[in-house]
Amino acid sequence: MRFHRFVIISILIVAMNAMEMSAREVRDTIYTTSGDRIILTYDISYSGTQTILRFTGQQKKLGKTNAGKYKDLSKVAVMFFDRTGNYSDDVDIQNMEPEAFMVPSGVEYKGSREGYFLVQSSPVLYFTVNNKEAIMRIPVYLAQKPKKGKYVLFAKSSELKIPLSSKKVGGSGQSRSKTIQETITSQSEIESDNTVIIKVLESIKAAKAMIVEADRLPFSDNLLDEVGYLRQKRREITDEAVVDEISEVLNSYEEKKRILEEKEDAAQEELQRAEELRAEKEAAALKAENDSIEAAQQEAKEKDKKRNIWLIIIGVILAILVFIGNQLFQGFRNRRNQRNMMNMQQSIANRAEAEAKRRANNAMRQQQHRIEVSARKKVSKAKKNSPTIKVNGKTKNPSI
Repeated sequence: MRFHRFVIISILIVAMNAMEMSAREVRDTIYTTSGDRIILTYDISYSGTQTILRFTGQQKKLGKTNAGKYKDLSKVAVMFFDRTGNYSDDVDIQNMEPEAFMVPSGVEYKGSREGYFLVQSSPVLYFTVNNKEAIMRIPVYLAQKPKKGKYVLFAKSSELKIPLSSKKVGGSGQSRSKTIQETITSQSEIESDNTVIIKVLESIKAAKAMIVEADRLPFSDNLLDEVGYLRQKRREITDEAVVDEISEVLNSYEEKKRILEEKEDAAQEELQRAEELRAEKEAAALKAENDSIEAAQQEAKEKDKKRNIWLIIIGVILAILVFIGNQLFQGFRNRRNQRNMMNMQQSIANRAEAEAKRRANNAMRQQQHRIEVSARKKVSKAKKNSPTIKVNGKTKNPSI
């Protein structure tokens, strides 16, 4: 029964290779300028002028320069670009100006919507090749992903070169098909195919365990490598049971990815709501502080206004009091001056009266003296002329 299974698997693999004669898996090792090693696994298939490039896995080992800086390899992405700038989803590329791959002459390529590719996401590129010598040189970058939508480039490699024409692979389709058929029908190839199935089953087991253990995005490099490997082998293996198991694992992976993305989006929304709430609280606190400052300023203005009004009132009152005091002082001074003038006039009058009395007294004394002198003269003369004199009609002896 086991032998029959091997035969059936061998026949199916021969048929698959007969249909995809111009397809191959390539494992390429490149190095960055910083000494980092990148192992890329990709499928390249040729069908007429159509070439399909599908990346299926990646491994990386940082050199001495970057190993100490970027210890968590789950946050280190392998990426390349098909244009510079105008990336979708508001992606922010920092630290280095990325170089997009150049499309060789005679090759047609329709640019991607995003403008960049993450090898972990198993990107697929389609080319229409009319140049048998066309070789694609793709600059590959290592980038740290500190948060969603932000990539910090820190290393670059320009060593990845991929021939886009089946003529560069070597050999015609007929001879290559013949070689494959002869090799597949050998017993060693049958055993090798059995070994591949065993490896796929082991990979399925490991992927299931890692999917169950995964609790956050991004997934670990080991899980991404296992998923890429299973996607590749799902196209090669014809055992329906194994293919179903691979599909089940890939569906579990996508479901877990969706759940974690929803969880991450919910956490991001919660964080955003918390940030908005914090911002609202800060805005409210700032508004309250501004209102308090404005109220204090308004109160200070009102106090200044009242103080100015009181100063004006006090100034007016002082001016009135000064005016009244000045008027009173002038009245007192005028009355004092009038009193002084009256006193001076009275003094002058008194002096004049005294002088007049003195003069009158002097005049009276002088008049009396004159009268006395005149009387003496008359008496003396009368004595000389007569022994008697008449006084009041009476004759008297002048000697008496």
